[in-house]
Amino acid sequence: MNLKNIITYVLCSLALIASAQIENLPRKTLNGKEYYVYKVSKGESVYSISKKFSVPQSDIIKYNPSAKNGLKRDQMLFLPADVDVVDNDSENNSFVHTVRRGESLYAIAKMYHVTIDEIRELNPNISTKINVGQKLDIPQKSGGSSLTAVSIASAQQTDAKKELVTTEYLYHTILSGETLYAISGKFDVTVKEIIRANPGIKPNRLQKGTVIRVPVKKTVTEALEPVNEVAQAAVVNAMETTQEETSLDISYRRYEAKRKETFYSIAQKFDIPIDSLKQANRDIRVVKEGMTINIPIAQAETDSVENESEENTSEYLDNVYAQVYEKNDADHINVAVILPFMLHEDESNIKSSLYTEYYQGFLLAVDSLKRQGYSINLYAYDSKGSTETVKSILDKELMTTMHLIVAPEDDEAINLIADFGERYDINVVNTFSLKNDRVNTNARVFQTNIPGSYLYAEATSLFIRTFSNKSVVFLNNIDVEDAENEFVTTLKDELNKRNIPYTTCNYNTVLNVNDLRSVSEQPAVVFVPTSNKKETMVTILSGLEEFVDRTPNCNVSLFGYPGWVPQISKNVNSLYKVNTYIFSRFYTIPDDPMLYDMSIKYLYWYNKEMKNASPRYAILGFDTGLYFMNAIAKYGRNFANYELPNGDNSIQTGFNFERINNWSGFINKSFYFVHLSPDMKIEKITQ
Repeated sequence: MNLKNIITYVLCSLALIASAQIENLPRKTLNGKEYYVYKVSKGESVYSISKKFSVPQSDIIKYNPSAKNGLKRDQMLFLPADVDVVDNDSENNSFVHTVRRGESLYAIAKMYHVTIDEIRELNPNISTKINVGQKLDIPQKSGGSSLTAVSIASAQQTDAKKELVTTEYLYHTILSGETLYAISGKFDVTVKEIIRANPGIKPNRLQKGTVIRVPVKKTVTEALEPVNEVAQAAVVNAMETTQEETSLDISYRRYEAKRKETFYSIAQKFDIPIDSLKQANRDIRVVKEGMTINIPIAQAETDSVENESEENTSEYLDNVYAQVYEKNDADHINVAVILPFMLHEDESNIKSSLYTEYYQGFLLAVDSLKRQGYSINLYAYDSKGSTETVKSILDKELMTTMHLIVAPEDDEAINLIADFGERYDINVVNTFSLKNDRVNTNARVFQTNIPGSYLYAEATSLFIRTFSNKSVVFLNNIDVEDAENEFVTTLKDELNKRNIPYTTCNYNTVLNVNDLRSVSEQPAVVFVPTSNKKETMVTILSGLEEFVDRTPNCNVSLFGYPGWVPQISKNVNSLYKVNTYIFSRFYTIPDDPMLYDMSIKYLYWYNKEMKNASPRYAILGFDTGLYFMNAIAKYGRNFANYELPNGDNSIQTGFNFERINNWSGFINKSFYFVHLSPDMKIEKITQ
């Protein structure tokens, strides 16, 4: 028996075992439909039960809506008796994620609403570190929901009311040559629904191996949470009745099927659910050229594309994308800044004074754009460090009209504002928190500070390109415990993967030139301290300066850390001499004309100078405001779906936003190598 037959035999055996297991469960008939009844054991999840009985997770959640929020011990689940047994290795149970630079297991788990342990269960051979390009099997969970505001008009009421609708998703890995049409047919959803769920995709250029999310169900949140048999039966009955009623009392238009058209392609052409189309044509099993097809008018009028042909699919997809993410010039821009100004406290609160300075810089950006003719309304709110206050601010009707909201540092406040932004299509800027993870799953979030894992990965990549012709020497202070920092660990891993050699020079307390004897014959060296503490710079500079004097033929460089930036001015001559490179998210060149102009303007407006912090909050507010308001003015609130502006012309913070995945928000991957060269010049090097 060959390997292929053995695998087939094993998979069939597993399916038979699962089938036998479910057959042993008690049965219950609700509204004429038969279900298996299963009592949840401690620690079980929808995923594990799906694997145990080979029932798709989507079916478990379909008939047990409360399961989307997790399972409880002794909870009763209703499993449909007429569902086909599925292969445990099919897309119903797992999909493939390809690791990108800077990603961690933690970030990937958050991205897909699973745990690290669940990822390890499917990938038993992975270590604590994952590599770029590595493929991971991810457990499929029908979860990861987003909230959308929809207007529901009732025949009994004249005013439309707002209801929250929850959209749940499955995940799918793009196959070679796969199209949106094929995917929509496979999952029985429309192309528009897939595009809406994945703002980062290019409809005509799907990338093999990337993951998209597919919407599987929409329900008004108040209709969830059945808690007993009666309620369960009511939910199941309501779901079935709704499906039947949607096809009644509806008019149709006639459409002549063209060559090679199918129910799937026609449904996509008119952007209608495949079920609605099939119900309107129950006497047709296979579509053939020349057949007359009934098209439900109510849905068909949503998008008038009846003249589209298969040859124009590319243009059609672009049009659908443009409909979902409308591009328009904003006549005026509404911006809200919600920060803990703590106006009820005294002025001695340093943090609140920095936030005030950020807002003052933002105001200067507004003034600059207004002078160019833009109409901007800026609203400032004091969050008072309270989530309840943030909730009350978001309850204001005015907030739904915002194009942009700047969020405070508090994680809970960011989450509230991010969910609000997703609901009403409002861009949300997270300027201050590095650890908040809403950016992984919320397409409206912009994180302006590059997270640590991405920063170290990107800095490592630029390091290797910059110093490809130099020997790497790590400087290790043996008196410092746990001296090796995360960047050094990342750098060493990458050097090892590329077979690039490196050496380590140990020293006690203060670096002495004699500690560097082993590298004195090298033609070119870059020194990298293993400790990123700010005190390290002082302990190594004198020794390195002496090394430069004694070995004039050696091309020396020193590589340093963000914590060194505030000390540059005090040690600038020494840093020049040893040809220093410091990586940092922020830096302002002292003689930058833009800095001078802003400093004068800030002094004139506020009768004070900016605080000498790192970063300077006023400049941070100015750079951020100028970048986002320019983008919105040009392309409207959906600017990120078309063209992200070039953010290299800022004073202190560069902007180079990238989506983490097809449905996520953006992280700013911009950072600098601040280069202090021996000819006494300072430059900012970007990627």
